[in-house]
Amino acid sequence: MGLIRLLIVLALVYTAWVLWRRWQAAQTSRRNSAPPPRAPRMVRCAQCQLHLPENLALRQDDKWYCCSEHRDVEQRH
Repeated sequence: MGLIRLLIVLALVYTAWVLWRRWQAAQTSRRNSAPPPRAPRMVRCAQCQLHLPENLALRQDDKWYCCSEHRDVEQRH
């Protein structure tokens, strides 16, 4: 009976060790993972109403434009 108990205890210790290692690996991967990228802010062209990312738009007097031609048309009005 002593050998069976020893084998059961060893199996339980091994199972606990494996589960603990998996948990540690999961914690490490969560800490190392980068946050998801944010979607760029969208703005609307004051001339043609096209929506485009803010980093690609041109800004003039608190208005956004998709290209320099549309910005210049608005400036002439």
